[in-house]
Amino acid sequence: MKTDSHPFRELSFVVMTALLIVLFAGVKSFVGEDRDEEKDGTVYVMANQASGNSIVVLHRGEDGSLIRTGEVSTGGLGSGPGPLPTRFGGGPGPDPLTSSDALVLTHDGRFLIAVNAGSNELSVLAVTPDSLQLVDKVPSGGEFPVSIANHQDLVYVLNQRGTPNITGFFLDSRGKLRPIPNSTQSAGNPDSSASEIAFSPDGDFLLLTETLADTIHMFQIGEDGRAERRNSFPSVSRTPSALAFTRHNILAVTEAAEIAPQTGAPHGSSTTSYRLTDEGGLEPISRSVRDEETATCWIRFTHDGHFAYVSSMGTGTISSYSVSPHGELTLLAANAADTGGAFSVPLDLAMSHDTKYLYVLAGLTGTVKGYLVESDGSLHPVASVSGFPISMQGIAAR
Repeated sequence: MKTDSHPFRELSFVVMTALLIVLFAGVKSFVGEDRDEEKDGTVYVMANQASGNSIVVLHRGEDGSLIRTGEVSTGGLGSGPGPLPTRFGGGPGPDPLTSSDALVLTHDGRFLIAVNAGSNELSVLAVTPDSLQLVDKVPSGGEFPVSIANHQDLVYVLNQRGTPNITGFFLDSRGKLRPIPNSTQSAGNPDSSASEIAFSPDGDFLLLTETLADTIHMFQIGEDGRAERRNSFPSVSRTPSALAFTRHNILAVTEAAEIAPQTGAPHGSSTTSYRLTDEGGLEPISRSVRDEETATCWIRFTHDGHFAYVSSMGTGTISSYSVSPHGELTLLAANAADTGGAFSVPLDLAMSHDTKYLYVLAGLTGTVKGYLVESDGSLHPVASVSGFPISMQGIAAR
């Protein structure tokens, strides 16, 4: 049977095939470019100056190096410098907020949330391809906000002074914060120096360290977003400071062993791991594993949960721990990295999204330092950027 020839159809087929080839090549190239871009990233540092708070933006290279690319106002005021520990002779110094997570990046990477301790506010900044854009600023619900916890659309802030409290907000898709009615809860006594709040991985619980009261508080989060006090637990060791969760509901808490404000017992710091139970209990796993350093206050896990890193402001070091699948801690290196000696006063820690790089604020030298995380947990220096004010506190990375 004879069939008719259709030149137009044959031409159309050729053209469509050519277009598909070009499109596929373009998509392949685009995906490849995205993968290359994912090797880069950004580090954000909060300047926390009393004259006007701002976020410094640093481009992170594929090799972990940092280049300062801009600075964006939060629209509020920072706290300015804190008191210098007496061992340095007094005067202005770092660690003005005595807290962790004063600056947080939402899990989807769309927004940065920052405290404005000097004006009692929270600011939300949208992450843009090249910088940041301020999209909201609201009262924090108390005095001197110092720490932020975020889980999905829930945000809680710890207000450290006046009548210490935690207050909750809903975060919408535009970056706007809406206060949660009746969400404010006590955060202890004014002189107890509440230090950090953090959500459990599933968002069902909110934890708080009341540092000078040697207590860890737990709040249960209701379906309406309100926090209600559930339990309080005595810390295994003195002055619990920073909180961090890793896999399987394993929690680690640093213990600074303070003997005076911002002064830890020499070589007396430690870290305890706990298991968070389904019922809202805390079961100690490894009790007060010493790192032989002084005034250990900040902690971060690698994403696989195999390693944890803590910074010690009293000795100018970062220590490393290995972490078993069951949450047992073993000290790998007391001095995994030297941030510039005791006078560097390392503070906050942040890890890149893939936890390939670890960054730390060396507060007294006004420097941000970066380290490659090796497969065995060791740290290799890759970045050092100076010129930051000693008031800086709060760091986030992606």
